[in-house]
Amino acid sequence: MVIRKGEPWGSSGDRPADLTIAADDADAAASVAAGTKMLGVSSGDMFRTVGGSARAGEHQHLPLDFCWVTIDNGPQLPCLSHVVARHRWWQGEAAVIMNAAWLGPLYLGPRAHPNDGLVDVTRGSLPVGQRLQARRRATSGSHVPHPGLTTSRTAAWNGDFERPVPVWIDGVLAARGRKISVEVEPDAVILVT
Repeated sequence: MVIRKGEPWGSSGDRPADLTIAADDADAAASVAAGTKMLGVSSGDMFRTVGGSARAGEHQHLPLDFCWVTIDNGPQLPCLSHVVARHRWWQGEAAVIMNAAWLGPLYLGPRAHPNDGLVDVTRGSLPVGQRLQARRRATSGSHVPHPGLTTSRTAAWNGDFERPVPVWIDGVLAARGRKISVEVEPDAVILVT
């Protein structure tokens, strides 16, 4: 059951001896796509979003949503934390689809929660000067609202681009495409901290 406002998230539990530990977001996404239902993660943006690892003996079992991404009607690709469709230097139109709150040092999903059944989407195009300002403000999540950016929260997102755009999934370049869709699978995996 996805989290609801005001309700506790996750539960305390033991860390299974045979727990799969993913190195980062992309490794975790590949593990979940291969059928893993419970895992740990040692670094990455989801790791930062949930607060890192627990102290010795204190483990939380946190249900997480998972995303499936399709680029130009290709195969479904797994995603744990985020999808970024952008050109070099963020020129032209870009889209950021966040299940986690963080993208490296940038707090691009200030309202994103990894177990609410939704992704947070920011899409738009900014002139070069405003891109630089937005980049500085993105470390605190204050880059939105902005008149050049639209934001939404949704369980499924479809975006069309005028020309092919590089698409990064969990920090890895997946493909270039014009049509991108992202679908949320609620409660797909348990993250053990």
